[in-house]
Amino acid sequence: MSTTTNSKTTTRPRPDASMTLLREVMERPLDPGYAAAAERRRAQQERAEQERADQDQTGGASNSDAGAHRHRRRVLTAVMAAGAGLLVTGAVLALHTPSDPDARAALVADIERRTATADDLAARAAELRTQVQADQDALLAGDPSAPTVDDGTLVASGTTEVTGPGLVITLTDGPGAAPGAADPRNVDPAADARVQDGDLQRVANGLWSSGAEAVAINGQRLTAATAIRSAGGAVLVNFRPLSPPYVVEAIGSPNALAASFALTPAARWLQALGDQYGIGVQVSTSEEMDLPALDAQRLYSARVPGGSAPATRPEQQESAP
Repeated sequence: MSTTTNSKTTTRPRPDASMTLLREVMERPLDPGYAAAAERRRAQQERAEQERADQDQTGGASNSDAGAHRHRRRVLTAVMAAGAGLLVTGAVLALHTPSDPDARAALVADIERRTATADDLAARAAELRTQVQADQDALLAGDPSAPTVDDGTLVASGTTEVTGPGLVITLTDGPGAAPGAADPRNVDPAADARVQDGDLQRVANGLWSSGAEAVAINGQRLTAATAIRSAGGAVLVNFRPLSPPYVVEAIGSPNALAASFALTPAARWLQALGDQYGIGVQVSTSEEMDLPALDAQRLYSARVPGGSAPATRPEQQESAP
């Protein structure tokens, strides 16, 4: 009896089989791959240089024309920029150049001439008003049944002159006031130091509420239709420009007016103007003042209930007696 033994030949693994990555690095270095890549880049650069050389030989003339065109374009751009700069500089200088003295003098002369004409017309209107009043009184005196107009209505409407005692409030601009500043209050300090139309409105309303019978500012009589406004930095009363100092005259009992006005918001407003902006405020009494009648009166018509003719109404109302 014999026994046959089958034997298999087995290959033992290498001791460094678990270090495949390190073995690959050692046995197959990467230098040849880098060298091949560098060679390819070198060949590509040589081909590109050869192509540029061929283009220079065949298209030299066209490249020269293109370069000249680019040069002309740069020169043209520089010239246009310089021209634009000169235009802007000229415009700025023109804006800052003072106006023609002759034109300014002519404008001032025209203003003075028109102002003188307006004064002459106002004086003529006063003469005609006096004549009309005299004729009216003569006609009414001969007709006992004719309606009469009480003095209070005439005074309130500003159609007649008023003489009597009263209160005088004088307002003057503060130090450093800039003539011609347009916006009142809340602008620059120079504009705040000026007496504004709103200040005069407050004073006029304060005097009316204190019991004044008639009020005038620099000789301009105030009525229910009086407008106190500002234009270009100038204060307008009855659409006539006034200049400081502003003298506000009120007919009434001097002591009563002074005591009542001191309790109004207008008096506190004037106190604040003096403290903050240096605006001068002087209050005094007078035993006799003459307040002129309004230069021009606009007639207003009433409408009968159920009628078709509308009443004409004032456009502006700043203070009411």
